Amino acid sequence: MKQSCQPVLLIIFLLFSQQSFAQNPDKDFRDMEKYYEQGNYVDATQKAISFLRVRPTKKKAQEILATSFNMAMEDLRIEISDLKERSRSFSGDATVNDRRKIMDKYKLMRELDRGGREIVRVIPKQKVPLEFDRVNVSTELEAAQKSLDEAIELAAEMHYKEGLRLKENQDRESQKNAAKKFKAALNYVANYKDCDALYSTARKNAITRVAILPFINKSGVTQYGDVGEMTSDKLRAGILNNDAASEFIEIITRDQLDVVIREHNLNRTNDIIDQSTIAAYGKVLGIHLILTGKVMQVAVEHRQTIHDGARASTKRVITGTRNYTDSKGVKRSESIWGEVTAQNYYHHKTAFASMNGSYELIDVQTGRLVTSGQFRETKEWENHWSTYTGDQLAAEAPRGYDSGEMPTPSKSELAIMVMERLGTKISSDVINFIK
Repeated sequence: MKQSCQPVLLIIFLLFSQQSFAQNPDKDFRDMEKYYEQGNYVDATQKAISFLRVRPTKKKAQEILATSFNMAMEDLRIEISDLKERSRSFSGDATVNDRRKIMDKYKLMRELDRGGREIVRVIPKQKVPLEFDRVNVSTELEAAQKSLDEAIELAAEMHYKEGLRLKENQDRESQKNAAKKFKAALNYVANYKDCDALYSTARKNAITRVAILPFINKSGVTQYGDVGEMTSDKLRAGILNNDAASEFIEIITRDQLDVVIREHNLNRTNDIIDQSTIAAYGKVLGIHLILTGKVMQVAVEHRQTIHDGARASTKRVITGTRNYTDSKGVKRSESIWGEVTAQNYYHHKTAFASMNGSYELIDVQTGRLVTSGQFRETKEWENHWSTYTGDQLAAEAPRGYDSGEMPTPSKSELAIMVMERLGTKISSDVINFIK
């Protein structure tokens, strides 16, 4: 239905649209053409509407909208029909996702309908006939929402029952999966039945308690502190600071570990943790896994400052002001321009730290190695800067250069930096294995 535009409405709309809608109309136009050529009529319609809000007289955009609008509506109807057929009967989380997509597509149809009718009203002189049938999906949206709510309720009940089944098994893995099921039910429906209490109990039973022993320093490097101990501390912090890991992993605190080591004389003098030592940790602290490791090499290097050369630069700038009286006797002034030069010198310096070694994760109950890994981590520090002689106005520095020479981190600081990176990397490996 084609409608004319009232002048006052047009002025108000154009003023508002310039401020509130498309921030980059040229990009909208290019995207519109691209989507239209690809047969993506939904996105082409959205971009055409967005563009015409700012530049309503563009004929090409009107032409594309005239065709793409009805094609987009037809595509959405077909997609909705396919989703309805696929989600006709409940089959789990996939049904919820499909019914959510149905809701989204009905909302998109409503959005396009409003946008299309808006454009028809505000274009002052249509160069292309724009007539769009009214698309009212209010009834369909209401039915889709009801269907989605039913699926959500069924999904919550499905996860709840699966959680009840899994929690009957006493092993940690089953308890972990049960906790995840109760959590999934709660994600669908807040405070669903007694899921909160069941999740809390299952999560507690699913916790894997891990003791991280000080790594053995076999590198021979001692000037940066206790490298082995510091590495295990960074690893411990990496796990403790990971919110996702805290759901099912508990790290034995350093204080707890120190007490057990002292009371049971568990200090290691070699690379091997014997079965009695493992059993002692497990009995006293209720530990499930022990993480131990070795630092085999530590290298820290300050590299010398390198001068990358020089380049002259010249700029034309205002060097002063000249006062004069013009032909009419009026006093005036003008800028005096001249050239200034500078000689630019470029420098850089670097520093480097690396560590490598290995770690092992041991099951306390069986004394067996459950996983292990090699590690090598590096930390590089760089400083690029420039100096000059001559006039500051002509001085130049390449893009990305630092503002000046910076103090090089000490070797101890570099060692700590690489330990922190190493702790983050190993903690990620351990978390992924346990979870």
